Amino acid sequence: MTYEIQSQCLACAHLNREAEQPTCAAFEEGIPAEIWTNRHDHHQPYPGDNGIRFELMPLEQAEPSRTKASVS
Repeated sequence: MTYEIQSQCLACAHLNREAEQPTCAAFEEGIPAEIWTNRHDHHQPYPGDNGIRFELMPLEQAEPSRTKASVS
């Protein structure tokens, strides 16, 4: 069985999900391959990231249709 490893960027709050190419607040011209392919953990500084690092997106952003159940 094979599993595809997803980019850390897909869970980041800074990812521009509307762009055709992978971009984010740290890398507006394109996310470096080393980060996109998880060869660099972007919790750590990377040249040109302007101090913007990986930040886990809130669950509400990841699953916008999720709502809390009402308690009666």
